[in-house]
Amino acid sequence: MKANIRLALFSLTAVRLLALLRNVIAKLTGNALFPNPPVTLVDMKAKGDELQVAIENATDGSKASKAARNALVLEVRAMLRRVADYVRMVANGNEAMLTTTGFEMAKQPAPVGVPGVAKDMQARMTNSKGGLELRWRSVHGAYGYQVWMTASDPNVEANWEAIGYTTRASHLVTDLESLKSYWFCVSAIGSAGEGLQCDPAVGRAA
Repeated sequence: MKANIRLALFSLTAVRLLALLRNVIAKLTGNALFPNPPVTLVDMKAKGDELQVAIENATDGSKASKAARNALVLEVRAMLRRVADYVRMVANGNEAMLTTTGFEMAKQPAPVGVPGVAKDMQARMTNSKGGLELRWRSVHGAYGYQVWMTASDPNVEANWEAIGYTTRASHLVTDLESLKSYWFCVSAIGSAGEGLQCDPAVGRAA
């Protein structure tokens, strides 16, 4: 997966935006990897100086001074977007190059391995004869669950039978013998495979 920079400009205060602009200026100054930014370093520095003055004037200042600051914030955001687009185009996902630009690196999504074990398995009686509702806590990284059941000793692995598959953290079991004990568990399934079966829950249908 290619690397990228993070550009959450709307979440930055004017002061933090100014700090980012100056960091980008410092990192791009003399940077041979990015020789032709769409906005010159001189223009970026001049706009940063304007924003600094506007920030100082807007502190406990008039509505007009705050409006002037806000207008400059919009200009600096637009300027940084242009520079960021240029940086992304030149670097083409090269992390080593992107780290020299002064922009924050975007976090790479961590690969999700085999899903963990489901917790809080429950088997609840329903209003329907011979029915039980199974519920458990969803598992991170799981896109589905294999549902298992046994009416025999749950400690014997061979006794378990796969009775269904669901993409939800719940499942309705029907056609059970009334008042007979059944044990249920699930195993979470993700892109990297199937996880371990959870601790079983016992239930009796009406």
